[in-house]
Amino acid sequence: MMRQQITALVRKFSSFTYLNITQFLGAMNDNIYKLLTIYFFIQMEGIENSHIVLATTGAIYVMPFLLLSSSAGILADRYSKRNILILTKMLELVIISSGLFAFAYSSKIGSYCILFFLAVHSVLFSPSKYGILPELLPPERISKANGIMTSFTYLAIILGTFLASFLLDITGRNFIIASMFCVVLSIIGLTASLCIQYTPPSGSRKKLDIHFISDIYQTLKWAKKEPSLLAAILGSAFFLFLGAYVQLNMIPFAVQSLGLTDVQGGYLFLLTAIGIGTGSIIAGKMSGNRVELALTPLAGVGITISFFALDMLAQNIFAVVPLVMIIGVFGGIYLIPLDSYVQVSSPKQNIGQAVAATTFLSFLGVLFASILLYVLSELFGLQAHQGFAIIGSLTLAITVVYTFLFFDYLTRFLGMILSRIHFRTTSTGTENIPEAPALYVCTHTAWNDTLLMLGAQRRRMRFFIEHEQEHSKWLKRLYRLLRVVLIPEIESLENNPACLTAIKNTLEKGISVCIFISDPNVSKEFDKLKHAHLVREILQDKRCPLVAVHIEKGEKDKKPRFFRRLLNKCRVPASISFEAVSWEDTSTGSGVDSNRSQIYRLRAESKAIPPHEQEAY
Repeated sequence: MMRQQITALVRKFSSFTYLNITQFLGAMNDNIYKLLTIYFFIQMEGIENSHIVLATTGAIYVMPFLLLSSSAGILADRYSKRNILILTKMLELVIISSGLFAFAYSSKIGSYCILFFLAVHSVLFSPSKYGILPELLPPERISKANGIMTSFTYLAIILGTFLASFLLDITGRNFIIASMFCVVLSIIGLTASLCIQYTPPSGSRKKLDIHFISDIYQTLKWAKKEPSLLAAILGSAFFLFLGAYVQLNMIPFAVQSLGLTDVQGGYLFLLTAIGIGTGSIIAGKMSGNRVELALTPLAGVGITISFFALDMLAQNIFAVVPLVMIIGVFGGIYLIPLDSYVQVSSPKQNIGQAVAATTFLSFLGVLFASILLYVLSELFGLQAHQGFAIIGSLTLAITVVYTFLFFDYLTRFLGMILSRIHFRTTSTGTENIPEAPALYVCTHTAWNDTLLMLGAQRRRMRFFIEHEQEHSKWLKRLYRLLRVVLIPEIESLENNPACLTAIKNTLEKGISVCIFISDPNVSKEFDKLKHAHLVREILQDKRCPLVAVHIEKGEKDKKPRFFRRLLNKCRVPASISFEAVSWEDTSTGSGVDSNRSQIYRLRAESKAIPPHEQEAY
């Protein structure tokens, strides 16, 4: 009876909640102990050697991530991720308890060994922590869950950074008493991990291989075949490089530019961690039920500007405080879409290996950050604030690259924003918008039809428009930006092999296609496409969905109410309807005609556009 009551009490909270508690306490423990070790060595070596201490501890901490990431990913794919989480928490308790003796005997070698094995625990924990999310949650909750988990991770960093400094302050720099707090946290984390529901192994039979570099290479090789997956892995790794450099450089920056102590400099990094947690929540909210990769290059611009501003205003603490927090906010917005995409886009049996490869590259970035800190400060003699300017230049270059890599995502996101600003849209038949790439056919009325299509669905889209008229220069530039393909009027689509091949290749890349036609008879266009061999081939092989779309726009509200006046003056009422079409129905066109009738009925019932606004816009 007692056992049933305990089980019922435990199950009042979800497994995701217990997972979050487990990783939260683990991240806090890692940061407290790592900072205690750094302060311990700075006390022994002197504040003037802080950059050497930080570079050395950073390099030692990162080595297990480079040596064991691939093996940790294989373990996560072969065995129950929940069981791995429990075993690693047990290992953490043993390691943290051993750290008491290293501090008690003032052993540098012992402290370095404890730091190394604490990193071993973290690298074994990481692939299972992220890989278990798709096993505990439905796909539509992954982005939000990542946002929550990342925000709690950086909340743990915030509290860990604060507590490391605070515990030393209140104990008179007594490292033994301070590390006892870590033992308590480890016990609580182990208890929480026991409450996570069991998850079966994912079915991988891949064996451990000491040639881990080869494993990482093979993982990246198959990741390259998945759309944007390799870019997401590399982008996530670059973020940890940035985060590591900011954390390592913050104490020298606080001492040199602001005249603070090393412990006070540790407090300063709290603001960056708070910003990352805040940005993670913002990214989760903005992404909604889908992964929004467009946020990454946009956030990269914000990070770049903030780094340059931090260099120019390094002496002004009133400017530094908000800037280091803003860097964190943009960092959180940058990271969440990338990590979510890695989890969602990786094949189920390879999620652990994908996360492990990301972890390996991320901590390779941490190692580079440690090396860069040493090179810039020791070899080139640069001040800490100048290092931020160099990192800003590097971030600018990476942002430019990712703007091109994620260009389709970026234009879709910006098109969605413009659509919501320019239109008051009523959508019907949205349940017919498929998750997979689809072929949409829509009657083209004006240039802003593209904005409506981008705003109405969340997948990347390429437009093919009949070139029935000469367009203005600015419209040609817009179409070029959206990568619109203009179909010559003198050559119909079904007789244009270049356009048909482009449509086929676009769909195979996982990008939806929208064909804008001038003929209001959509069924006629479907009947033409039926006879196009290339399109029919991919529609049959890939089972690509067909969707008929109808767009109707009204006039701007000339006399809006007071509180909506400014917004409504530039917004146009519009309705957009989606109707799924089976490929077999197009043989006679009757299916499309009935579907089109259904569109008109839905549009009439929605009453999205009043009769007096039915004129073409």
